[in-house]
Amino acid sequence: MLKNETVNSSNQIERSSFTDKIRLWLLDHPDFNPYKFSLKRAYRIMTNQLRVLPDFVVIGSTKSGTTSLHYYLIQHPRIISERNVHFFEYMQTNSIEWYRAHFPTKAYKNFKKLTVGEQTATYLFHPLIPKRIHTTIPNAKLIVVLRNPVDRAYSNYTHQVREGIEKRTFEEAIKSELKRIEICKNNSEYKINNDDFSNHVIFSYLRHGIYVDFIKAWMEFFTKEQFLILPTYDLNNNRAKFLKQVFDYLNVQNFEIKDVERQNVGEYKKLDKSMRKFLVDYYRPHNERLFKLLEKNFDWDK
Repeated sequence: MLKNETVNSSNQIERSSFTDKIRLWLLDHPDFNPYKFSLKRAYRIMTNQLRVLPDFVVIGSTKSGTTSLHYYLIQHPRIISERNVHFFEYMQTNSIEWYRAHFPTKAYKNFKKLTVGEQTATYLFHPLIPKRIHTTIPNAKLIVVLRNPVDRAYSNYTHQVREGIEKRTFEEAIKSELKRIEICKNNSEYKINNDDFSNHVIFSYLRHGIYVDFIKAWMEFFTKEQFLILPTYDLNNNRAKFLKQVFDYLNVQNFEIKDVERQNVGEYKKLDKSMRKFLVDYYRPHNERLFKLLEKNFDWDK
C-alpha cells in the first residue's frame, strides 16, 4: 500500500469513527437531532387549523387488547385512528396545534366520510386527563376495553419484567404495592402529587385493576352515554360481535375485518393458583362496585 493510500485509509477510518460518535450522541440527545425534522410533519402543523379533533378516543385499559382493537379499527374504510399519541398526558409541553397535526383536514374527512379517533390506553388512569379531554373535545365518544383485573395485573407485571423495569417476583411486587396502598391510605402526605406520566403507570399492577374508581372519575365530566365499555374476552372470543358493537357505537357500517391477528401478545408462565385466588378475592368487592355502576356483569370471579 502506498503512503498516500495509507493516509487516505486512516482519514476514512477517523471520519467513520467520528460519524459514529455523532450518530450515537444524537441518539442520546434527540432534541438536537436534525433528522427529526420532517416536511410532512411541518406541513401538518402549519395546516393544523384546517384539521379536525378526534370523534372518539380509546382511553384504556392497558394490557387489555386495545392494540388489537386499534389494528382492527384502522382496517375499516371509514375509520382513521392514531395510536399512542399521549397528548393529554403531556399537554403542558405539547400544543393543541401539535395534537391537531395528527388528524386529517376537515375537507378530507367530509369528502371521505370518515370517523376519526385516537387510542392511548393509559389515559384511563391519569387523574387530570378526564378534565383535559372534556375541555378540548367535550363531545368525544370514549371506548374502554376492560380485561379481568387479575390477568391484567399479571400481564402488566410480565411486561415490566421484559422491559427491565421490574426485578422482583410477582408475589413480592404485589406485597410491596399493598404496603404502599396502605401507607398512602393512612398518610396522605406521602402521596405523590406530581402529575408526571410515569407516576401513573409504573408499579401499579393492583391499582390499575380497580376500574370502578377511574371510570367514576371520568363520569364526573362525561355522561354514561358517551362511554362504550366492553370486556376483553369478547374481543378474543367473539370478535365479530365485539366489533359490531364498536362500529354501531361509532355510527359506521358494520365491516368484516380480514386480518384478525392479535397484536402485542406477550408470552409468560401461568399464574400460580394460590396467587390467582388471592387476587380474585382482592378484586371481588371492587368488581361488584363496577358491575353496579355499569349495570352489567363480567365473568371475572374465577
